[in-house]
Amino acid sequence: MRRRPSLAAIAAACVGWPAAARARAPGLFELATPEPVQQVAAGGPSGALAIGAQGTLYALDLGGGQAQPLAKGLDPDTPLAVGHGRIAARRQDGALWVLDAGGASTSKAQALASGAGLLVLPQAVVGVEAEGPRHRVVRLVASGTSAWARVARSTVEVLPDARPLLADLDGHGDGGQVVVLAGPDAERYRHGVLGDAVEATRLCVLERHSLSEMRQLSLAAPHVFEDIAPRRVVLGGRDGLLTVRAGPQGGQLVLVDADPAAPSSLRIAASGPALGTINRWMSPTTDGHRWLAVHTPHIGGVLHEYRQQGHELLATRMRDGVSNHTIGSRRLDLAAWLGPWLLMPGQRQRRLLLLDGRSGWRQAHEWQLPSRLVATASLMDAQGALILHEDGSVAVARPPS
Repeated sequence: MRRRPSLAAIAAACVGWPAAARARAPGLFELATPEPVQQVAAGGPSGALAIGAQGTLYALDLGGGQAQPLAKGLDPDTPLAVGHGRIAARRQDGALWVLDAGGASTSKAQALASGAGLLVLPQAVVGVEAEGPRHRVVRLVASGTSAWARVARSTVEVLPDARPLLADLDGHGDGGQVVVLAGPDAERYRHGVLGDAVEATRLCVLERHSLSEMRQLSLAAPHVFEDIAPRRVVLGGRDGLLTVRAGPQGGQLVLVDADPAAPSSLRIAASGPALGTINRWMSPTTDGHRWLAVHTPHIGGVLHEYRQQGHELLATRMRDGVSNHTIGSRRLDLAAWLGPWLLMPGQRQRRLLLLDGRSGWRQAHEWQLPSRLVATASLMDAQGALILHEDGSVAVARPPS
C-alpha cells in the first residue's frame, strides 16, 4: 500500500476538519492506493477514480481509507469518461466497458483506439474506432442484452488520439453536438510535441446521433491545429472553442465559433499573436470563462492571460517558471481549476503553485512534491484536485476556505 501521510493529514484524521466557520489552510494529503496508479479522474461512487498500471479500476477514498476495486482488465492509457451516472473505459481487448447503477456491461471486442477519448452521452457512449490506419468516431448504445453495440460511425477521418467533446455551438439548447479534431496529416507540421507528428487540419461538428458532419473548419497549408481536444468556452452567451493553431510562426491561441453567415461552417472568431518561431507551442488552460496559456511550457514556461478585443486575443504576461505539459505527452493540461483558484505546476513539475485568480494570479501557496506531477483531475464543487505523481502515488490538494 502506497501511503505517506503528512503531519497535517495525521492531525486532520485525529481531530477532524476545522468548523465550517473557521478558515481552512490549503493542504496536500496523500491517498491510499493498493498499487502504483497510471490514471486519475473525478467521479464514481467515492468522487475519485484511479486506474492502476495493470488495468484495475479503483474508487479512491478521499478520507484516506482503503481504495475499492471496481474492475480489472481496463486500458490504463485510455482516459476514463464519467457522466450521466456512468463510468466508461476501454478494455485492454479494445471493447467498451461501462459501469452504471445496473452494474457493468461491455461491447464485443472492438477496435476502440487506445489513447483516444470517450464521451458519455445520456443514452450512448461516443468513442474513436480504428479501421486499419484510419480512425472514425463511433456511437455505441446498450442493447436489450446489456451489451453495447455500434449504431453509427462517422465518415470523417479523425486524429488517432482525438478526444470528442459535446458543445452547443449553434445555441439551440438541445444538448449540443460532437466536436472533434479531424483531417490527420503527418507531413504538414512535423513537431511531435503531443506524442506524434500527426496533426489535425480540420475541426468538425458531428450530429450526435447519426455522426453526420454538420459544420467544419479547414486550415490551409501550412497551418494545423496542434491539439488533441479543443476546449469548450463561453462566447457571447453560447458555446465556443479554444484551441491552438500552429504554422511557420509557431503556435497561437484561437477562438472558434459557428459562422452565422454559413450554416455548414465554423470560423476563427479571434486569434492571438503567434509565438514567432516554428515549433514553438503553447498549452492552454481554461475554466470556460477565463483563458490562459503557458507559452513554451517545455523551455521556460510563461503564463499568459488572454482577453478578446474584436477579432484579436490580447495576451498579458503573468508569471514565469511554470509548465502545464510534458513534451511528448497526450495529457494536455496539468493545471487544475478550483473556483477562483488555479493549481499550476512549476517548470520541472516538482512544485505545485496555488494561484489566486482574483488578484492577478498571485501565488498564495506552494507545495514541494515527492515526485514529478504527471496528471491532475479537479474534484466536484471545487473541493480539491487529484494529483498523480510519476511514482504512481496520488494526493488530493485542497484550496483554502
